[in-house]
Amino acid sequence: MMVLKLLDRVMKIRAVSRVQLAKYEILEKIKTNKIKGNKLPTEDELTKQLQVSLATLREALLELNKEGIISKRHGLGNFIHKSTLETKMRIDRFTDFTDLLQDGGYVPSSTYFGAHLAVPDSEIAKDLNIPKDSKIVMCERIFLADGKAAIYAQNRIPYSWFVKEPAAEGQSNLTSYIEEYCGQKMTHGIQEITPILAEKKDQQLFGVKIGSPMISWKEIFYTLEDIPICLSNVRFNQEIVKMKMLWKHGQKC
Repeated sequence: MMVLKLLDRVMKIRAVSRVQLAKYEILEKIKTNKIKGNKLPTEDELTKQLQVSLATLREALLELNKEGIISKRHGLGNFIHKSTLETKMRIDRFTDFTDLLQDGGYVPSSTYFGAHLAVPDSEIAKDLNIPKDSKIVMCERIFLADGKAAIYAQNRIPYSWFVKEPAAEGQSNLTSYIEEYCGQKMTHGIQEITPILAEKKDQQLFGVKIGSPMISWKEIFYTLEDIPICLSNVRFNQEIVKMKMLWKHGQKC
């Protein structure tokens, strides 16, 4: 039984890899101007060029469509939008801050301050849907761009979710951390983006003037059962992080 599960997992990984490889090759053709005009070749032509199945190709095209890089029109084909590739730091495309900074042309790195237990205030307890006297694990991390502080993130996770004690060193991203230490997969997050004024701690961290405008980002992450598992509070250095978002026709704002 375990062997069958392992084989099934390997096959799924290979399938995902083929899709990602096909997506990458199409992107390279677009970026290097190997495709004339703003329309992709037909699906039959692409399957031959990329040497992939039609199912794999369509999965790759679906991802490109979701990211706004192409638009499919029934009976007309797939149209290319280079403007979306030229738009950097798209928060609708990159969920990891390291990838976001790299896309902006910076060399990213990060400093993790470890995890410690804390007691939530009433607002945090409400966001996480836990009793006020509960314990939470608080993780702090600073993302650097070319060695300069760009993003400060605080993640709060109810201690009751942990299946093993949190380590002093964190994972490369929040998704991996939740999976390893809580045994859970996050399905979605709901964001609230708010303008704020820089405080003394922002001045010390980012080198900005006290009272200057900044962006604060609050996000609550949920499990498959729709239970809040993590509250993330993030502050951005406006001089570095220029967040953008794509809107596609047909999508609700």
